[in-house]
Amino acid sequence: MSALTLRLPANLDQDVRDLAARQHITRSDFARRALEFYVKQTQQDLALKSMIEAARAINQSADIQRHLADMTNAFSSTEADMALSLPKDDEDNNWWK
Repeated sequence: MSALTLRLPANLDQDVRDLAARQHITRSDFARRALEFYVKQTQQDLALKSMIEAARAINQSADIQRHLADMTNAFSSTEADMALSLPKDDEDNNWWK
């Protein structure tokens, strides 16, 4: 395991000391957990940002929009109706009760 040295403002250092003591863990364990949480959150944020950028690129691509329109037109109206049909009355929606 590698070591990391941090310089903290006095108020943050005191908060870390207090919270670590309340949880009966060392400051190192507290800092490690905080960094793990932050790294995971940052990775998730970056992945979401990447997905949003990809969705925008798809939305702005004329070639992809044409392809999607072709795929949509390839379905017959019967297939589309079947795929979108839902039970009409509450009894069919609550069959498990």
